[in-house]
Amino acid sequence: MGGNDKGVTSVNPDPTKFSFYIGKGLTDSGSGSSSGVMEAVQKCVDAQANIISMSLGGGAPTNAELEQYREHYEDDGVLIIAAAGNGGNSGYSYPASYKYVMSVAAVDSNKNKAGFSQFNDQVEIAAPGVSVKSTLPGNAYASWSGTSMATPHVAGVAALVWSHFPDCSNKQIREALIASAEDLGAGGCDNEYGFGLVDAKAAYDYLSNRGCGFSVGETLGGCNQCVECTSAPTSSPTAFPACPGNEKYFKLSLETDNYGGETSWKVTSPTSGDVISGSGYESGTTHTERHCIQSDACTFEISDSYGDGICCSYGEGSYTVWE
Repeated sequence: MGGNDKGVTSVNPDPTKFSFYIGKGLTDSGSGSSSGVMEAVQKCVDAQANIISMSLGGGAPTNAELEQYREHYEDDGVLIIAAAGNGGNSGYSYPASYKYVMSVAAVDSNKNKAGFSQFNDQVEIAAPGVSVKSTLPGNAYASWSGTSMATPHVAGVAALVWSHFPDCSNKQIREALIASAEDLGAGGCDNEYGFGLVDAKAAYDYLSNRGCGFSVGETLGGCNQCVECTSAPTSSPTAFPACPGNEKYFKLSLETDNYGGETSWKVTSPTSGDVISGSGYESGTTHTERHCIQSDACTFEISDSYGDGICCSYGEGSYTVWE
């Protein structure tokens, strides 16, 4: 942050205009699981975050993860930004390479792509990521490199610009960032820099001229992400309604294996037994359940009628539960 006479400054000069929620999805050593990351993402959404910055990545994509990011982007109105990866190759890193997430490349002080920065058609924007001075535990500072250092630059610019145009949607802020980015490398959007280097003042000017009434087209991500689109009106996202005081929120994201009809689940309460349940799913599909349930419902049980589970030998099924 800036303006507090401590450490290094940032793109946000006034720390009083922002609040932060830190969702820890990895261990102190930087390892973890996709389910742990998704739980941290959900906690950020529950804390009413407008922007989620994710300096992490890896693994393979899953339909369940894609569906959750789609919900947060399309339904909850959250702008999600993640590191493109440090492999120095054209591989896809996740969550950055999901189309509902902005994938961030790293550049050095000369605006050249960092050698470690991954490049592919989902890279959408670039930011400083080489020898970036930042904080360490124990009131210390050090310079680090990585797309993980570039990502919070973009998230910070997004927050700064959005603070000046609070009536804009997450999609319009994304559009403003990529439409106003400084073009680098090959002309136009390319796999190394995306649309170019993020530029706070240019993004501010873009929205000053256009306002928040413009339309944004289909979400495609990377170089396919829409710029200057007019194909569909933008509407404000509708959040899931708050639950009454005697109930709590329940959400299930379920991806079935090759035998979806064998999968069933239920939530039970010690006072009234089964509260809610689901079954009869098609094979190889993704489903999301969102409900308000009685507050003492505390046991979730998922079953496979054949007894061989929902992963591995007969398709890659998975599930995640939040409350």
